[in-house]
Amino acid sequence: MCLEKYCGKYCEMHKNPVNCLFHVIAIIIVICSLWLHSYVGILIAILIAIVGHIIQAATTKRVRSRKKKR
Repeated sequence: MCLEKYCGKYCEMHKNPVNCLFHVIAIIIVICSLWLHSYVGILIAILIAIVGHIIQAATTKRVRSRKKKR
């Protein structure tokens, strides 16, 4: 089923606890920014989420390179 593939990919993409924490913080900031109608806050939340994805990508590449060497 397509949903199973998507859920597996999504869970693997958010395995890093730092990435998950950054996304939770970003969601909280987005909710507060929407409540206060602050566009700057929304942009900051998007940047925090992007930093979380960059950290995830960096750690994933590091783990993959270690597995290939063995």
